[in-house]
Amino acid sequence: MKQKIVIDTDIGTDVDDAFALAYIIRNPDADLKAVSTVIGNTEIRAKIARKLERILQADIPIIAGQRGPEDSVKKFWTGIEQQALAPEELKEPFKNSEYPEYTPNTNLICIGPLTNIALQLQTSPSIKNVKNIYVMGASESSHNFKADLKAWHEVNQQPWNIYQITKHDSEKISIAKKELEELRINPLGNFLYESAIRWLNHVNNGWIDHTPKTSCAMYDVLTVSAGIGEDYVKFRQISENRFLSCDVSLDLKDKLMERIKCY
Repeated sequence: MKQKIVIDTDIGTDVDDAFALAYIIRNPDADLKAVSTVIGNTEIRAKIARKLERILQADIPIIAGQRGPEDSVKKFWTGIEQQALAPEELKEPFKNSEYPEYTPNTNLICIGPLTNIALQLQTSPSIKNVKNIYVMGASESSHNFKADLKAWHEVNQQPWNIYQITKHDSEKISIAKKELEELRINPLGNFLYESAIRWLNHVNNGWIDHTPKTSCAMYDVLTVSAGIGEDYVKFRQISENRFLSCDVSLDLKDKLMERIKCY
């Protein structure tokens, strides 16, 4: 039986969100019910998700969610996001979808700040039916938590089984520039390559005395892999309903590259 999934993402900035969304759409064991976007201009993020879905010939409801705290928008909205879209794609109207009805066998995967999830706890009662939530982040200093710490505290108080992916484990799965070049064999690979180079150029801009970043860590790919029930990511239980990643199989990278190349 396919695993029902709802995914919340800040796609469009760091490229790992795009890789993660492509991976889950291409996964035959995942039943993706909806995608929601968070932080900054969430309609632009939603249009990026729509563009990726079109490349993959998928039709999944997309929700442009909450803008998030203004201080986080100033820090984490880079200005490169809209460059993923052609002028006509930027101008194209976007019709927002609605959040789905959550059932107990729906896994919630959060690869962005938790703003949308905290709001749904107030406005969408069925979200409390969820039993398992998978998040990218290990502590309050993690990007997705500190970007909206209040939202993380609200989510962390819920009785869900919360599976947290650490940065340390995520960085074991990285794609180097040379490997990115190898993806340029189909529309999906081209889109991911261009998004990755745009991100690398952004993070390296202005670096003089530091070694430039030459690879992209697949943080969010680990989160979606765990959320759809794959066994690449290993967890240790740290409390009654909290689990922390402790290792990842490098086979996940091979599977990711295979799915992109076999578009």
